[in-house]
Amino acid sequence: MNNQLLLDVTIEIPKDSKVKYEFDRKTQQIKVDRILYGANTYPQNYGFIPEALDWDGDELDVLVYAQQSFNPGTIIPTRILGAMEMIDDGETDTKLIGVIAVDPRFSGKTSLKDLPEHSLKEIKNFFETYKLLQNKKVMVKGFKDANWATKEYKECVNMMKKYGKLPKDTFVKKMKKEHPEKYK
Repeated sequence: MNNQLLLDVTIEIPKDSKVKYEFDRKTQQIKVDRILYGANTYPQNYGFIPEALDWDGDELDVLVYAQQSFNPGTIIPTRILGAMEMIDDGETDTKLIGVIAVDPRFSGKTSLKDLPEHSLKEIKNFFETYKLLQNKKVMVKGFKDANWATKEYKECVNMMKKYGKLPKDTFVKKMKKEHPEKYK
C-alpha cells in the first residue's frame, strides 16, 4: 500500500447528483455546466486533479469511491486504485478511480479488484449512457490497474506544466495534430 498514489481530489459533483458541475481553470471557479439529460445520476463522487491536464483539455478526472456524498469544492484525500480508459465524443477522457483515504472502511482497498464488481459495472454503464440523449458517443475501453493510472497521472501532470496556460480549444487542436491516436 505504501507505493500507492495518494492525491488530493477536488470534488466537482457529489455522488447521486444529476447536476454536471465543471471547474473553470480561467476563473478558478466551479460552475453548473448542465443538468444531465436522462435519468442517470453520478454513481460516485466525481472530481479532478488541478495539477494534471487530460487529453480533452480539462483537468484529469477522478471518481472517488466513498459512502458519503461530498459538496463541490471539497478536497478529498484519495488513494488511487486504477482507472477507466474511455473516449468521450472523440477525445481521450480518462477517469482515475480511487477510494477516500481517510475512512478506515476503505483502508484494505488497494486495487480495483477490491471494489464490488457491480459498482464498477455501474460506473461503466453510467459513462456509456449518460450522454445518449445529447446524441454524443462515449466508448469505455476498459479498466486499468494502479500502475497504469500512476503513469497516466504523471503524463497529465507534465502536460499541465507544458500546456496548462493554453485555451482548451487551442490545446485540443494542437494535440490532435501531434497525437492523433488520442482522438478517435
